[in-house]
Amino acid sequence: MIPLIALVILLLSSGLIVAAHYCLWGMSLNLEIKPLEVLNLAVTIGIFGLLQFFLANKMTDLRSEKDLLIGNINDVIATLKACRDALFVLHGLGKITPKHTHHILQLFRRLSNGITHMEDALNMSQCQKLSERVKEIWHACDHFKYAATCAPFPVKPTSPTEQDRAFRELSSKLQSLAFDINKYH
Repeated sequence: MIPLIALVILLLSSGLIVAAHYCLWGMSLNLEIKPLEVLNLAVTIGIFGLLQFFLANKMTDLRSEKDLLIGNINDVIATLKACRDALFVLHGLGKITPKHTHHILQLFRRLSNGITHMEDALNMSQCQKLSERVKEIWHACDHFKYAATCAPFPVKPTSPTEQDRAFRELSSKLQSLAFDINKYH
């Protein structure tokens, strides 16, 4: 985008100089060259070039970090949905088998590991200020785990109402963090 804008500015400048050279639209071109103005132009172009170089690199780095962080959040959301789906399967069963228990606990460990990985990446990124929001996510995750594995869990599935409410809370906090990361400057 920046090269396109630079090309448009260059073409407009060239057209203006040609129009002034041929005295079109009442313009005229003063051919006297003043060294101070040439030096001023050179310094201005140099400053513009340096700003463009540093700002473009910084913006690219920040966008790459945001993409990695949002990818981590998407992985956590996918694991969260897998947990919800695994728990939903249990509602048709009268008794939970040890195989189902192991699978669900494994998904919850993967969910916790994903949140830890996301938190670590957020702390190392330029979006560090948003890492305070991870405490809310951990709280919502604990609430979801409690809703899914409280009292009758090892024997019978728990109530789907509280599970759905906790799932929506955790999912909305993760999505909100992803949107805030995307808006971060």
